[in-house]
Amino acid sequence: MEILLSLTYFALFLWIIGRMPFFSSDGLTARTVGIVFSLKVLSGFGLWLIYSYYYKERNAADIFKYFDDSKVMFDAIHTRPMDYFQMLFGLGNDKPAFNQYYLQMHNWAGQYESNLYNDNHTIIRLNALFRLFSLGYYQVHSVFISFLSLIGLVALYRSFAPLLPGKKKWVMVAVFFIPSVLLWGSGVLKEGVILFGIGLLIFHWFRLIQRGFSVSSLLWVAFSVSLLLATKFYILVSITPGLAYITWISRTEKRFVFLKFVVVMGAYAALGLGVKYFIPNYDPLQVLSIKQRDFVALAKGGALLRTDTAMIFLTTEQRKNDLQEIDHTQTYNLRPGTAFAYWHDYTIEEDTLFGKQGINPAVFTMENDMPRSGSLIYMTPLEPTVSSFLRSLPMALINTCLRPFPNEVNSLMLITPSLEIFVYLIFVCLCLFFRRKKVEHPEYALFCFSFAMILFVITGLTTAVLGALVRYKVPGLPFLLLSFIFMLDQEAVIKRIPFLKRMSDK
Repeated sequence: MEILLSLTYFALFLWIIGRMPFFSSDGLTARTVGIVFSLKVLSGFGLWLIYSYYYKERNAADIFKYFDDSKVMFDAIHTRPMDYFQMLFGLGNDKPAFNQYYLQMHNWAGQYESNLYNDNHTIIRLNALFRLFSLGYYQVHSVFISFLSLIGLVALYRSFAPLLPGKKKWVMVAVFFIPSVLLWGSGVLKEGVILFGIGLLIFHWFRLIQRGFSVSSLLWVAFSVSLLLATKFYILVSITPGLAYITWISRTEKRFVFLKFVVVMGAYAALGLGVKYFIPNYDPLQVLSIKQRDFVALAKGGALLRTDTAMIFLTTEQRKNDLQEIDHTQTYNLRPGTAFAYWHDYTIEEDTLFGKQGINPAVFTMENDMPRSGSLIYMTPLEPTVSSFLRSLPMALINTCLRPFPNEVNSLMLITPSLEIFVYLIFVCLCLFFRRKKVEHPEYALFCFSFAMILFVITGLTTAVLGALVRYKVPGLPFLLLSFIFMLDQEAVIKRIPFLKRMSDK
């Protein structure tokens, strides 16, 4: 039944691709987009195979975690349908009565939280919405996410293809055929939703600045911004200065393009450093340092346990040495004197507290037992200061742009990213060697480059696991390649390397 239903939705989306003009513009054909969609669905299925038969810890796999939690939310529709819709739309769902659902979810409340919105809620809710149509079959969700991300990628292609006449095939490769984008953008993950949001945001923002005011485009921009805010806030942080920059350029003469870029980036950096003076208790540098610290702690593994009134976290060493199971009952005691982090009443979104186990130990049940990451990398602890940030910046870019190094490939999921880096380096060298004397639309090239670099810096500063890093940088990869395509002298390349002539649209 799962295969039949998945194929039915797959065929339905192919029919939509063939009928909607959106998918057949700016050099695209319905056949090409259909092939891309088919590759994405196959990639999503391949990701399922990998996490079903190679990495077999279902509770640790992101493609299953949010999908499984969404079942708890969806099952409420059978007994208390209003509870389902309140949780789905976030309307009055923070009352104690809803704890009966949240306590059954393993990822509704993250182990570490800041005062920002918990983006786990978004992907859990999206999966709970999909369950209205999927009958609870995972592969249907994968097809849905593949189609959403396809829409975003088509929108991205259509945003840049008109700016690069004669290079549409290069744009097509950069947007649709990067292996990491195909793979991670097609699983039941946040990346597919992010690509959907980014593509629509850029497509309609460009329309606003190129064609003038449009109510529909403005509404789509508002929707995309809201979606990115609820999915990955730092994506919006990364793209905002570039959008402001090209808007400024579009409203003024195209002079001093690079100087204006420096001014915008400098002003944005100053605004980021000064925001703590206008928003109490919010310092972007402190947020980054906390995120790095919490990610490192997660990567080192540990155990999340619960009592009737609190949740506690133990490190891997404490899990091994200080936790004892009670007579094979899957309940546990903690050795007296053991220090731990804890949160009251399961509301992990509050500030983390610290305590020690007393003489009379409580009885705990296991909420989540997390192994140490196999691709953990050392990171210099980031302090909430400008000097610490600047010192860590070069290594952050090295981690994001150049790792995993060949000697660090110790798992199946690191092979493709390592090979990709080698291909990217060759392509960047090609673009630099055969660069145009006058770059086409330099403001858009700088926009792409700024988004990719800001995203890479944020992920490089905070992500201590190579397996996660290769995924988190996915939204920036098409933009990095596009920024160099703008400067590529295609005629010079074809003259020196004739077999690349097929990449020309002429």
